[in-house]
Amino acid sequence: MNRRMNRSLFMPVSQKLSIIAFAVLFSFLGICTASAQDDKLNQFSFEDVPTEDVRPPYFAVAGGFTTTWLFTNLTDLNGFTNGIVGGNYTSPLLMFGGEGFAAIGFIPNLRVGIMGATSFNLLQNEAKTRRTEFTLSLTGIGIDYAITPVKGFSIIPGVVGGLGVSNIEITQTSGSQAFTQITTPSATNYMRRLRSNFTYVQPRLNIEYAFTSFSMLRVNAGYNLSFMGDWQADNAAPVTGVPAGINATGLSIQAGLFVGLFNN
Repeated sequence: MNRRMNRSLFMPVSQKLSIIAFAVLFSFLGICTASAQDDKLNQFSFEDVPTEDVRPPYFAVAGGFTTTWLFTNLTDLNGFTNGIVGGNYTSPLLMFGGEGFAAIGFIPNLRVGIMGATSFNLLQNEAKTRRTEFTLSLTGIGIDYAITPVKGFSIIPGVVGGLGVSNIEITQTSGSQAFTQITTPSATNYMRRLRSNFTYVQPRLNIEYAFTSFSMLRVNAGYNLSFMGDWQADNAAPVTGVPAGINATGLSIQAGLFVGLFNN
């Protein structure tokens, strides 16, 4: 009976020692594992986690003033006006105007705008009895796509197209005239006007810098392609034989200052 009691007492003690041994072993392994993880955690840096630099889409709502230099060929025009006033127009033509635009949200980085520009040019003879005026006006709609490599700086290719008007006005005055003779044809006092409506398209590249969230500077270059319509004299009579070189085709350089809202 004593043997049975000793065996019954010995067995629980053995089990307890085994449990304690396994517990110590697992504790030791847990400490080693935790120590290794701590070493890796100390070596970890959030800077090592790759992050994606996501820039918001281009946004702008603005309007401003533009100055454009149009390098069109004036040889045919000067061949016509030189014999009248003894002078020549010079290229480039200086055009003043404005433009307004807005980015449309449903197509990222795309913007649309409207623009207009006019050039007025005058020549007179020395006696100031004869003069010619050459005016050129453009209105159009532009579509551009903005690329913003760095904050505030944008490279914006696009195209603008629309309608234009070209006017050539010739006047001659030799002195005063009585009111009752205004409608009487005169060889020494007269005015003639030639006019052509045309369409145009201009691929262009804008370089823009928004130096604040409310203001932006622009320079651009483009090439204006004009498609002249029929010429009329005094807004009525068709005119034939007008040289094809009298047009609005040529290289265009522009500078502008705009105010509005910019997020780039």
